Amino acid sequence: MKRILKALGAFALSLTFILSMASMPASAAENALNSDSETSAGYIVVLDAPPASPFSFDPLAAATLMAAEDEREELFPLAKDWNIYMAGSLDEVQSLVYSGQVTVLEPDYEAELFDLDPANPDDPMLEQQFNLIGDCGVSVRSAWEAGLTGEGVTIAVIDSGINDTHEDAPLKIGRGRYFYYREEEDGRYELNGKRYGYYSSGNYVDDVGHGSMVCGIIAAATGNGKGVSSIAPGATILPIRCFTNTEGHVGGRVSNLISGLNFAVENGADIINMSWGVRTASSSLQTAVDAAYRAGCILIAAAGNDGAAAAFTTQYPAAWDNVISVGATDELGRLPYYSQRTKTVNVCAPGGSAKSKIVSTHCGPAYSYSTNLGTSFSAPAVSAAAALLLQADPTMAQGDFFSLLQATSHPVTQAVDKGGNVTETGAAYSGVGRMDIQALLDEVGYAGCTAKRTEDGCEVYAAYHPVKDSSVDRLIAMVGGYNAKGHLVESHSAALTKTPYNNCAKAFTFSDPTITEFRTFYLDPVTFSALTQPVIPLLGG
Repeated sequence: MKRILKALGAFALSLTFILSMASMPASAAENALNSDSETSAGYIVVLDAPPASPFSFDPLAAATLMAAEDEREELFPLAKDWNIYMAGSLDEVQSLVYSGQVTVLEPDYEAELFDLDPANPDDPMLEQQFNLIGDCGVSVRSAWEAGLTGEGVTIAVIDSGINDTHEDAPLKIGRGRYFYYREEEDGRYELNGKRYGYYSSGNYVDDVGHGSMVCGIIAAATGNGKGVSSIAPGATILPIRCFTNTEGHVGGRVSNLISGLNFAVENGADIINMSWGVRTASSSLQTAVDAAYRAGCILIAAAGNDGAAAAFTTQYPAAWDNVISVGATDELGRLPYYSQRTKTVNVCAPGGSAKSKIVSTHCGPAYSYSTNLGTSFSAPAVSAAAALLLQADPTMAQGDFFSLLQATSHPVTQAVDKGGNVTETGAAYSGVGRMDIQALLDEVGYAGCTAKRTEDGCEVYAAYHPVKDSSVDRLIAMVGGYNAKGHLVESHSAALTKTPYNNCAKAFTFSDPTITEFRTFYLDPVTFSALTQPVIPLLGG
C-alpha cells in the first residue's frame, strides 16, 4: 500500500491535501503546500492517537488505518508520547493523511537565538554585573543572604550547549543531549540541496557561545574567587543543545526544539529556559510546549530582539499564553531599543545595553568571559528567580510564579531608541514591569536552612526572611543536630537582627560526626512563641 501511494506522484499528493483540508488546520495545510523544499529540512507531523483496535471500524476503514499505522512506524519520532513525528518528504505521510490521522503538517521552521552582539561573593567580576546587583538589577543579594541558591531545582536550558570545562561552570550539570542534523549521502532530509540525517547524542559541549552565557547567568559557580557570580548557583543545569555551527551539522530547526522539550520533560526539568524564537506560529512546536506545560514545567522564553523597528513582529514560543515571555531593561531600568514591542511581553529583566552589557561565562578557554546584550540574557534571570522560589516552595506552579511577578515587579516608565533618546510610548511593552527578587521574597517570606560538610564537621546556614510589612526585625534562631536515631546530639542558638536585605541569618558550626539532619526553630525574642514551624532539611553530602 505504501509503495503504491508513493508511485501516484505529485498529482495524487495535491489531491490528498485538498481532500484533507477539513481534518487539518488551514494554516498547516497552506504552510505545507507553499513551502519550498529547498529551505525545509523535512516536515513535522502531529498525529491523532492511533486507534485502540481496528475492529471498531468497518473492514474497509480498518484496512486503511492499518496501512496508516505501518506508515506511522516509518516516521522518525520526535516525541512519540505527544504523537509528534518527522518526515523527510511529503510522500512519507500520504497514507496517514488519507486515513485522517494528521492534525498538523508543517515545514521544519528555523529558529533564531536572541543575542545581539556576536562580539558579596568574592567573584572579581561581580561589580560589573549590574544585572545582578545594580540599582536596576534583580536584587539578588537578598536571596544569597537568605541561603537560597536554587538547590534541588533542575533548569533545562534548550540552547547551543554549555562549556562544562570552564573555571566558572555551574557546579551541577545534568547529563545533556545534542539534537542535530548531520550531512550524509543517504540522509532523509534535504536542506539547501544537501541531504541530512537526524541524530541525537550526549555531546552537549558548546561551540557557539550563546548557551554558555545563558547557563552562566543562571548558575555559574559563585563565591569561588573566579570570574562572575550567578543568581541560582545551587540549581542543576540540564544542557540541551539544539543550535550549532559545526561544519556539516544543522541545528536550530523546530524538530530539534521539539526533541529538546521532550528530553527536558522526560529528564525531570522543573523549569525550561528558551532564549530563542521562531517567527512562524508552528503548531507542532505549540503541541510540544503545551505538553511540557501540562507536565508541570515552568516555561520561560525570551521575547525577542526585533524592537521598535518591527512593532508587530511576534516570536514563538514567547507569544503563547502558557509561556512567560521576558523582555529586557537596561542599566537604568528602561526598555532598550531592541526589546520586543508586542503586548505578548509578560515581564522584564536586565538584558544590557551598548554601554553596559551582560557579562557571563564563555564557550572558549576555561578562563574566558563574554559580554553581550539581548532578551536571551533576560530570560535566564527570570528562570533563575523561579528556581529560588521553587527551592523555598516546591509546590509553586507557573501560575503562582507569574502572580508573584505581577504583585512585585517595578513599573517600566521609559524606553529608549537605538540612539539613546527617551521615548515614553515603548514602555507599554514591558508587561508587568522589571522583576525584583527581593520584592518576590518580601511577598512570600522564607524560613529555612542549608547544611554542608566541612573539614571539621558541618556548617548550617539558617535564614528567616519576613513578609513585607512584618513587624519582625529580630528573632532567636535555634538549630539542633540529630543523629540517625533521632536524638539531639548538638545544638546552637543566636539572637539575630534584620539586615538591609531583609534577612535574619547566621552560620552555625557543628562538630559531632554522628549528625544526619538538622531542625531549625525561629522564635519571637519577647514571647518565645514560634514564628514558624520547624524546618527539617537533610544534611548535604
